[in-house]
Amino acid sequence: MAIFKRINRNAGRGSAARLAVAVGAVALVLSACSAGADAESDDSGLQTVTLAMDYLPNAMHGGLAYAMQEGLFADQGIKVKLISYNGSTGGSTVVASGKADLAIGENAAFDIGYFATGAPMRSIFIISPGNPTYLSVLKSSGITSPAQLAGKAHGGFGSPLEDEIVNQMIETDGGKDKIKQVVLNVGTYEALKAGQVDSTVTYPDGELQFANEGIDLVRFKQSDYGVPKQVMAVSTVLADNDFLEDHPDLARGFTTALQQGYEKAIEDPAAVTASVLAQFPDANLDEAITLNSAKVYAETSFPNSDGPIGTQSVEKTQVAADWMAGRGLLVDPDGKLLSSFDVSPYITNEYLPAVVAN
Repeated sequence: MAIFKRINRNAGRGSAARLAVAVGAVALVLSACSAGADAESDDSGLQTVTLAMDYLPNAMHGGLAYAMQEGLFADQGIKVKLISYNGSTGGSTVVASGKADLAIGENAAFDIGYFATGAPMRSIFIISPGNPTYLSVLKSSGITSPAQLAGKAHGGFGSPLEDEIVNQMIETDGGKDKIKQVVLNVGTYEALKAGQVDSTVTYPDGELQFANEGIDLVRFKQSDYGVPKQVMAVSTVLADNDFLEDHPDLARGFTTALQQGYEKAIEDPAAVTASVLAQFPDANLDEAITLNSAKVYAETSFPNSDGPIGTQSVEKTQVAADWMAGRGLLVDPDGKLLSSFDVSPYITNEYLPAVVAN
């Protein structure tokens, strides 16, 4: 997953045009696969539901993989057809274009940006209310606080959201200058190791890779430096509005199986790691690194303080939206900057297996 990767297509000045270009590109890329919001039945009698992936397979997808491998979706009468991440187009863009029924969204902040620009979708499930990431620097750099990153190079994905998160951390820590983002898209860890950038965002798998190579990091948690926790929440499930209207039972069946999968991810990280490796054999995942990440996610990311697994908090998401608007990250469908945005029409627990009040 890359939680910062595509906010530049739906937030900031000129973002509406960027979103239109992205959606058009997705339509061209996916037109041949005919994955739309019309669920179809296959020979087994199962209803096919298309799910666009947010990023390359990893431990964050453990509950999904377990549900697929163990037949939990089939128990709900569903066959899940995955649309793989293609290296540039994430699930949010695919479902926003109407080319998938569902998608794993990059994170809550990306979702809010899409909602503000009028994307015809809603968030129906949150996989990871917790934030598994840190802003990290090499210990050998001598940097001991975010304020020292002012004016330095940050390895990122060209995202205004990423700029504002790091700049908020610098400001809260007393720094006066902004970061200089170096757009890498891939290879951020390698760039940090080589000293080409001073900071980047790290996940548990990457942190273990650094540790295995004997490289020490200094990590800063974003929420400790003024960034609302919900901004950093990752991996939501986004649903096409037409799909929800036409197939509410399939949406509820999907979340039922997914909830069971992520309950297992908390209970037994080893079991879901095995499922990830079996479901995505071509990803060439390292078993030890994937298991380590699964254990971290089971403790810090998947548990949900707002209710059963998958439950979303409109109030917390609104805090994130208010912060984004205050940082100039939200625009309406015409590209006009928004000073505020109400997220409540776009966040719902209605499709969870047991309806949870918003």
